[in-house]
Order: sequence, then structure tokens, then C-alpha cells
Amino acid sequence: MPAAQGLRPGPRALFPHRGVMGGKSTLIATKLKNFRETFMRQLPAKLDAVREAHAALGQGVPANEAVNELYRCFHTLRGESANFGLHALSALAAEGERLARQVRKGEAGPESAWRPLAQELVGRMEREAARTDAPRAMDLQALEVVAAAETFHGMERRVVYLCEHDPLQRLNLATQIGCFGFEVLTFGELEQFRNAVRGGHPDVIVMDLVYPGQPTGGADVMKEIRPELERTIPTVFISSLGDLSSRLAALRAGSDAYFVKPVNITGLCTTLHALTTREAPEPYRIMIVDDDPLLTEMTALILQDAGMETRSLNDPLQALPLLFEFKPDLILMDMYMPGCNGTELARTIRQIEAYFSIPIIFLSSETNADAQFEARRMGGDEFLLKPITPDHLISTVTVLAERMKVIRSSMTTDAMTGLLNHTATRKHLDLAIEDALRGEEALCFAMIDLDRFKEINDQYGHDAGDRVLMALARLLRQRLRTCDVVGRTGGEEFAVILPACDIMEAGHLLEQILESFAAIGFPAGEEYFNSTFSCGVASLDKFGTAEKLYKAADEALYISKEEGRNRVIAVGCEDMA
Repeated sequence: MPAAQGLRPGPRALFPHRGVMGGKSTLIATKLKNFRETFMRQLPAKLDAVREAHAALGQGVPANEAVNELYRCFHTLRGESANFGLHALSALAAEGERLARQVRKGEAGPESAWRPLAQELVGRMEREAARTDAPRAMDLQALEVVAAAETFHGMERRVVYLCEHDPLQRLNLATQIGCFGFEVLTFGELEQFRNAVRGGHPDVIVMDLVYPGQPTGGADVMKEIRPELERTIPTVFISSLGDLSSRLAALRAGSDAYFVKPVNITGLCTTLHALTTREAPEPYRIMIVDDDPLLTEMTALILQDAGMETRSLNDPLQALPLLFEFKPDLILMDMYMPGCNGTELARTIRQIEAYFSIPIIFLSSETNADAQFEARRMGGDEFLLKPITPDHLISTVTVLAERMKVIRSSMTTDAMTGLLNHTATRKHLDLAIEDALRGEEALCFAMIDLDRFKEINDQYGHDAGDRVLMALARLLRQRLRTCDVVGRTGGEEFAVILPACDIMEAGHLLEQILESFAAIGFPAGEEYFNSTFSCGVASLDKFGTAEKLYKAADEALYISKEEGRNRVIAVGCEDMA
């Protein structure tokens, strides 16, 4: 990527005094890394609890109570270990959990047979923990205060109530969900959550299924409080258990989704976004060509009543200007019109490359089967006889218009991420620049490139690389403004068009996203890794044309890479120190 020449004033880091990452980003990254360290600090006490639960068997504690406590200890340690990347320890705890479950169900044989097995498992867990170096400690209460204080300003926030009994997992989840732009309120106790949700207004709930002494405690609480709520609140359950009975318990409590720990944070936040976003689909655009004004108006009213957008004309010779301006998803036209009949118009439209596949429906009173067949052969997709019932008209138009939307989407969007592809992004940039110049408004353009993406694919595999791409795509779509346009312009390259946004606003917004992305942990086998990106951003008022703006952002991205990656570099911001 050669550096562009002659771009002055020169590119500058938006926040050079803060180094590679800002104060908040450093804090988030340190916090997430230290969650695992804090867990390791607490691990000896957790293993002691497992050993004590095993020792309590047969020492005056009721058998059921002692076995339940042993099961709870194994279960908790299994989920915690997996969540913090200690998969070998988690696997041993899972063995213990299965053994304790068999004892609870009376399937483990005499006590003399299974007690030594449980004792051996405890010993193996302690040896596995000893092989892991205990890192420096971090104060958990201080972490919780910091996590609660994290905010992203100037955005519409969706509120998540997160109920998770383990404080370390609760902090870890809350921080990463917050990175995707949600406001997270956390609860460690079911009673605390029960009181809060009755008087609060969360957009979505993330609920742990299993609580100490309550194998389906989260589900039980949700079933209890649902009838009392003024509205239905979408609920996502999380659990270290993935068996059918656990999933059924969640489903019967109103579960909208279910994630097994360790939670795939990208998948969870994609689900949270879908559950909290009520975006109405864009209406189908229908163009009507008929020389009878009364029938044209009636057809338009029927389709408009079904939520479609229509544009009509009575002179077929004026069809092309309307076609280019309106860009319909489907065309309804009469067969017999003066000056140009329906089949002639259809064939003409089919010769325009951009409209070769657009659905065309003939509306006519023509009953001759041969004439109808010829109309289809000449470019029509469907032939409807007048008069047609409104239901038949709406259903036929809906099916064919949806097909066109899918075809058009496949031509303009990236299959993996759902973002605009390179060609569509460039077209949107041209249109956005025209609008900005016409309205004398600000506009910024940013280019983003994942850092060392080839190394991620080589070290962790292409599936892990795909998860990173999907996470960045999701993060950009959720954290940017609704008016911003995002595209995937290459393998690991993205572009963002920010209308009505000056260079400082764009820089602050993109740096917030950069910080959040660096804090996301990606699972790969028995470990987790983090990824970062570099970003270059330029402002239209300094460069004037799409080509110069694109070149300027590309130069800024190049400099971002050269200066160490994981930073936002701006071109044309001489007012920044």
C-alpha cells in the first residue's frame, strides 16, 4: 500500500499523547487479562471447597445434601475454568460433575466404588492447577467499580440486565457485552435481580440457568416474574450445561436463545442486537405502467395499503426516466398501451444490464393462452388477468419483489458479513459525497484493516479468522450511527462512510470502536486470543472528491500500520495537537 503523495496538512494520530491505546482502552484490556489472573488467585480456595465437599460425605451430613454440594462445586468450577481458558481443568471438573450426577440419580453403584474416583479427580484437578503459574492478583471490587463506570457517550443505549452468580464471570461478560455498545447492569443474586426487574426497564435479560442449590434457579425466577411484568422482555439463558433437560427448563421459562459456556461473545451480542432491534424492513418499491388512470390509481392503493411504495405513470414512453430514478423492485404493466405495448417495453427494459433480472408482471384482460405465453416469452415473469383480487395481486407481487431484493442484495453485499461489498461501497461513497456537497455538510471516510490477520489464520485456523471478521463487522454495525455506511472492501479490509460528521467526531467514534474490539476475547481450542485493527480517516472538506478522499484515508491507514498498528490516524486535521 504505497503512501499517497502531496496530501497536506499531513496525517496525525488523533490522540498522540495517549500512545497506541487510550487510557480507557488500556484499562479495558488490562481488566480482561486480569480476570483470568484473579480467577487463578481464587482457584486454591475453590479446590479446597471441592475437597471439603467430598470429605463431608459420610460425616454426619445428610447424603443427598452432601452429594448436591459436591455436584455444585464441580459444576461451578467446570464453567469458570472453561470461561477463563483452563480447558484441561474444566474437563476434569466435568468428569466430577458427571460422577456426582450419577450418584444423585442412584446410577453410580456402591459408595465404596465411586468415592475413590471422586477423590482421585480432586487430586488430578489440584495437580493441573499447580502446573499453571499463579499470576499477579487484582482487586475484584475495584474491577467492579471500574466496569460499572464504563460508558459510551452520545449513543442510544440498549439496557441489558445480566444475572450471573459468579462475580468473575459476571465482570467478564459485562465488560465484553459493553464493548458491543450495550449498557449492562449486573446482578449476582436472584433476589436482587427479581427486585430490580420489577421496577426497571431492561431491553433484554441475560440469565444464568444454574445457581447454588438451584439447578434451574434462573429459569424458576423468570417463570415466577413473567406474569408480573408489564411487557415481555426478551431473555437469553447461559449455562455450562447443554443437555436437553436444561434447555427445556429455559425454554419453558420463556427463553429466546440459549448459549453454553464459555459463551461465544460475538454470537451472544448478535442475538442481543436482533432481540432489541425493531427495524421495519424497507417497503417493496413497485412501478406501475398502465394507460388507464383509474385502474392505475386503484392498483397503487391496493399495494400501498399492503405497505408497499408505488410510483405510477400512464405513458409507457416515459418509463425509462422513472425506472432510473425510482429503481423499483418490480414492474407492473398493462399488455396493450398506445405508443408502446407491454411486451415491447419489457424487452427494452431487459436490454438494460442493471434491469435484466427485474421481475415484470403483466396485468391484462387478455384471455388467449397463446398471447399470455408469448408475453412471458418476451420478458414477463407472470401474467395476471384483470380483474384480479387484491389478495392475489399482493401475494404475487410480494413473492416476486422479495426475489428481486435477494438477487440485488447478493450483488451488493458480502456473503460472510452481510456488509456492502467493495463496488457497492464505492457507489455509496459517490452518492454520499454528492449529498454532502449539495447540502454543504461534513463527511468523513475511514478505511480499516485487521492487524496481522494472516498470522491469526496461520496460528488459530481460518474458522477463528472468520469469527474475527464477523465480530468486527457486527461491532461496526452496532456501534456506528444508523446513518453511517459500512462495507467490507477486501479480505480483512473494511470501509466506513460517516455523513454529517467532522474529523474530530469521526476520530472519537472510531477510537471507541478500536478500543472495544481490542478487548474482545476469541476462543481458539484451549486458549483465547485478541485482535486489533488499524484505521485511517479523512475529511471531505480537505480533499473534495471521492478519489482524493479514498486516497487520503488509504495513506492514513498505511501510516497507522507503519507507526505500530492498533490506532486511528487522521489526515487533514491541522487543529489537533
